[in-house]
Amino acid sequence: MKDKTRVSRNSFQSKSGFDIDAYPYILATDFPFLVWSGLDWKGKSVLIIANSGDNIITLWPLGVKNIVAVDIAKKACFVNELKRASLKILSFTEFLLLFAPNYRNNIFPLANPIEKKKLYLKLRHLLSDEAKDWLETQIGSTPFPNPSWQEAIFAPLIPHFSKKEGFYQAKQYLKFYPIINLPIELALEKIPEIFDIIYLSNIPEYIKQTLTPEKEPEIKPYLENLYKLAKEKLASGGKLMVYSFGSFKKNPDLLSPDIEICKKLGFIFKPIVFSFSTPLIKNSHFTHTLAIFEVN
Repeated sequence: MKDKTRVSRNSFQSKSGFDIDAYPYILATDFPFLVWSGLDWKGKSVLIIANSGDNIITLWPLGVKNIVAVDIAKKACFVNELKRASLKILSFTEFLLLFAPNYRNNIFPLANPIEKKKLYLKLRHLLSDEAKDWLETQIGSTPFPNPSWQEAIFAPLIPHFSKKEGFYQAKQYLKFYPIINLPIELALEKIPEIFDIIYLSNIPEYIKQTLTPEKEPEIKPYLENLYKLAKEKLASGGKLMVYSFGSFKKNPDLLSPDIEICKKLGFIFKPIVFSFSTPLIKNSHFTHTLAIFEVN
């Protein structure tokens, strides 16, 4: 499980504006795994944005052949290493304790930094030197890993956090996966493999929503380049997946630039609009979209 070679020590700048030093998410903030079981993953080769690592963990039981994770944020790569090693070594109770927030939550036990440090020492040998260097400035002296309340309220949706059975299924199917610290556009240029499925998370939506007005003319060229690079890395019949925090049915403009670009590139658009709730928010209701662009 030790990953010595695939996390780069270099800093890279992304045209997307993502920050290589951004503080990492501890838990999933996008939830494509709620609908992934309805798709064919068996024997597939997958390139995915690393994020918190939870989306990756949910894919292994679906029969994927291999996964390559990419993230511009170094600390997200370190969280992936930590979560991967934790799933391999720890029990369900220990796993919850290590990733517990420092406030009361119905899913997690209360934990303190000393308890987390003891658990960390059990799995430290599986981590890269670079990950250890940073994690050891956090674990034991701070509440890290400490998910924000916005993350923790969705923990009931994540099978390996919400149920013991889900955790042990994830443990059973977990395989090693490389974690590459690069901007996604650079990773698509440099990685030699061809993939059956590429999951870009909400990167396109982030680009459209966060670039400043003076940079608006750069958005479409960036997306065109990103989708072109992705298509070049997809096998025949491959799928490009993009996440949107809203309903495409109610607001088609959410994905209109993406659809226009991808149709020109020869993709077929197949959206999945889905709704869900979390028991930690009374009467909650959310509708998101998994946009699937299939190579024609």
